[in-house]
Amino acid sequence: MFWTPSIAPAAVGYIVPVPGGEVQTLRIDAEDVTVIGTQDGLMCVRLPSGALLVLDPQCLQHPIGILLPLDDHWAARLDTLNALRAQILGRKQPPSPLTSQQRRRILLALRTLDARKDRASYQQIARHFFGADAVSREHWKTSSLKAQIARLVAHGTHLTTTGYRLLLLGRGPTGRNRTRK
Repeated sequence: MFWTPSIAPAAVGYIVPVPGGEVQTLRIDAEDVTVIGTQDGLMCVRLPSGALLVLDPQCLQHPIGILLPLDDHWAARLDTLNALRAQILGRKQPPSPLTSQQRRRILLALRTLDARKDRASYQQIARHFFGADAVSREHWKTSSLKAQIARLVAHGTHLTTTGYRLLLLGRGPTGRNRTRK
């Protein structure tokens, strides 16, 4: 049900209660969160800012901190948690590692795979994405739209087999680190 830090280090941090309580830190008010689900004694909650956190329910009664392992994914974890902190505090968020064009292509690729899973043909998908008029203007066998749908299928297949891991590790769709210099 939840991503784990070993699978998605750029998506998940360990939310822990801060012992002692004398540290000035954020508290999560139980009345301000929406519980999305529970599993293995952990809760997935949505904060008023829209941020999703996976935490131990005890964290709702104490000041919280985030525990970061000193591993190979340190930079991805830190980038993600800086963005989370900005979101929680209502500050300007760092720019997305993906351009709007990359996000749109990922969305189209995954929608294309869903359509293929539902047995839609390339031509049916092209009609849905580009309109029947655009599809009928070209000979389908050599159509640039057919080639574009084929590339979206290939990209979606790559994302769902291994490419999503690059995104979860804090890298863009090309595999480069998204950490800023």
